[in-house]
Amino acid sequence: MKALNNRELYNLDQELFKFKGIERAIWIRRAELMSSNGEEIVGSRGGGISKPTESTVIKLSTDVPLRNLELFKETVETFMKELTAEQRDIFELRWGQACLDWEEIAEKMHISTATVYRKRNNILETYARTKGIL
Repeated sequence: MKALNNRELYNLDQELFKFKGIERAIWIRRAELMSSNGEEIVGSRGGGISKPTESTVIKLSTDVPLRNLELFKETVETFMKELTAEQRDIFELRWGQACLDWEEIAEKMHISTATVYRKRNNILETYARTKGIL
Protein backbone atom coordinates (compact mmCIF):
# COMPACT_ATOMS: atom_id res chain seq x y z
CA MET A 1 0.00 0.00 0.00
CA LYS A 2 1.42 3.38 -0.97
CA ALA A 3 1.52 6.18 1.56
CA LEU A 4 0.04 9.58 0.87
CA ASN A 5 2.44 12.49 0.57
CA ASN A 6 1.86 15.85 2.26
CA ARG A 7 0.34 17.41 -0.85
CA GLU A 8 -2.20 14.59 -1.23
CA LEU A 9 -3.08 14.82 2.47
CA TYR A 10 -3.60 18.58 2.12
CA ASN A 11 -5.82 18.12 -0.96
CA LEU A 12 -7.97 15.49 0.78
CA ASP A 13 -8.20 17.77 3.83
CA GLN A 14 -9.42 20.67 1.68
CA GLU A 15 -11.85 18.42 -0.22
CA LEU A 16 -13.56 17.34 2.99
CA PHE A 17 -14.36 20.97 3.85
CA LYS A 18 -16.88 20.89 0.97
CA PHE A 19 -18.93 18.27 2.84
CA LYS A 20 -20.29 20.86 5.28
CA GLY A 21 -22.24 22.61 2.51
CA ILE A 22 -23.05 19.61 0.32
CA GLU A 23 -26.76 19.46 1.23
CA ARG A 24 -27.22 23.10 0.26
CA ALA A 25 -25.24 22.66 -2.97
CA ILE A 26 -27.41 19.68 -3.96
CA TRP A 27 -30.59 21.58 -3.11
CA ILE A 28 -29.49 24.61 -5.15
CA ARG A 29 -28.56 22.48 -8.16
CA ARG A 30 -31.92 20.65 -8.05
CA ALA A 31 -33.75 23.97 -7.81
CA GLU A 32 -31.84 25.29 -10.82
CA LEU A 33 -32.78 22.24 -12.86
CA MET A 34 -36.43 22.24 -11.80
CA SER A 35 -37.05 25.93 -12.38
CA SER A 36 -38.52 26.73 -15.73
CA ASN A 37 -36.02 28.44 -17.96
CA GLY A 38 -38.31 29.24 -20.85
CA GLU A 39 -38.42 25.80 -22.43
CA GLU A 40 -41.99 25.02 -21.32
CA ILE A 41 -43.31 28.55 -21.84
CA VAL A 42 -42.82 28.62 -25.61
CA GLY A 43 -44.45 25.29 -26.31
CA SER A 44 -44.06 23.21 -29.41
CA ARG A 45 -45.45 23.80 -32.86
CA GLY A 46 -46.55 20.23 -33.25
CA GLY A 47 -49.10 20.49 -30.47
CA GLY A 48 -47.77 17.32 -28.87
CA ILE A 49 -48.47 16.39 -25.29
CA SER A 50 -45.87 17.74 -22.91
CA LYS A 51 -44.71 15.66 -19.97
CA PRO A 52 -43.21 18.11 -17.45
CA THR A 53 -42.73 15.51 -14.71
CA GLU A 54 -40.93 13.16 -17.07
CA SER A 55 -38.70 15.90 -18.42
CA THR A 56 -37.82 17.01 -14.86
CA VAL A 57 -36.89 13.45 -13.88
CA ILE A 58 -34.72 13.14 -16.98
CA LYS A 59 -33.00 16.45 -16.19
CA LEU A 60 -32.29 15.37 -12.60
CA SER A 61 -31.02 11.93 -13.54
CA THR A 62 -28.77 13.05 -16.39
CA ASP A 63 -27.24 16.18 -14.84
CA VAL A 64 -23.53 15.43 -14.32
CA PRO A 65 -22.81 18.17 -11.73
CA LEU A 66 -25.74 17.00 -9.60
CA ARG A 67 -24.61 13.37 -9.85
CA ASN A 68 -21.08 14.40 -8.81
CA LEU A 69 -22.40 16.24 -5.74
CA GLU A 70 -24.56 13.27 -4.76
CA LEU A 71 -21.67 10.85 -5.30
CA PHE A 72 -19.37 12.98 -3.13
CA LYS A 73 -21.99 13.02 -0.36
CA GLU A 74 -22.45 9.25 -0.59
CA THR A 75 -18.68 8.66 -0.55
CA VAL A 76 -18.17 10.76 2.59
CA GLU A 77 -21.13 9.15 4.36
CA THR A 78 -19.73 5.69 3.56
CA PHE A 79 -16.31 6.80 4.77
CA MET A 80 -17.78 8.14 8.03
CA LYS A 81 -19.31 4.75 8.81
CA GLU A 82 -15.79 3.29 8.86
CA LEU A 83 -14.51 5.79 11.45
CA THR A 84 -14.23 5.11 15.16
CA ALA A 85 -16.08 7.32 17.64
CA GLU A 86 -12.91 9.32 18.36
CA GLN A 87 -12.21 9.76 14.65
CA ARG A 88 -15.80 10.95 14.10
CA ASP A 89 -15.31 13.51 16.88
CA ILE A 90 -12.17 14.76 15.15
CA PHE A 91 -14.04 14.82 11.82
CA GLU A 92 -16.79 16.99 13.32
CA LEU A 93 -14.28 19.34 14.95
CA ARG A 94 -12.29 19.77 11.74
CA TRP A 95 -14.74 19.45 8.84
CA GLY A 96 -18.08 19.84 10.63
CA GLN A 97 -19.54 23.00 12.10
CA ALA A 98 -16.53 23.90 14.28
CA CYS A 99 -13.85 24.10 11.51
CA LEU A 100 -11.02 24.10 14.05
CA ASP A 101 -7.37 23.80 13.07
CA TRP A 102 -5.33 20.82 14.22
CA GLU A 103 -3.72 22.56 17.19
CA GLU A 104 -7.14 23.63 18.51
CA ILE A 105 -8.44 20.08 18.09
CA ALA A 106 -5.46 18.71 20.06
CA GLU A 107 -6.10 21.22 22.83
CA LYS A 108 -9.84 20.51 22.92
CA MET A 109 -9.33 16.73 23.03
CA HIS A 110 -6.43 16.96 25.53
CA ILE A 111 -3.96 15.14 23.28
CA SER A 112 -0.62 16.19 21.82
CA THR A 113 -0.32 17.87 18.44
CA ALA A 114 1.73 14.94 17.14
CA THR A 115 -1.05 12.54 18.15
CA VAL A 116 -3.74 14.59 16.42
CA TYR A 117 -1.66 14.73 13.22
CA ARG A 118 -1.19 10.95 13.36
CA LYS A 119 -4.94 10.51 13.77
CA ARG A 120 -5.50 12.98 10.90
CA ASN A 121 -3.30 10.84 8.66
CA ASN A 122 -5.30 7.73 9.59
CA ILE A 123 -8.60 9.51 8.89
CA LEU A 124 -7.42 10.85 5.52
CA GLU A 125 -5.97 7.46 4.51
CA THR A 126 -9.33 5.85 5.30
CA TYR A 127 -10.99 8.49 3.11
CA ALA A 128 -8.48 7.85 0.31
CA ARG A 129 -9.22 4.10 0.48
CA THR A 130 -12.95 4.80 0.32
CA LYS A 131 -12.41 7.02 -2.73
CA GLY A 132 -10.23 4.37 -4.35
CA ILE A 133 -7.01 6.40 -4.33
CA LEU A 134 -5.16 3.87 -2.17
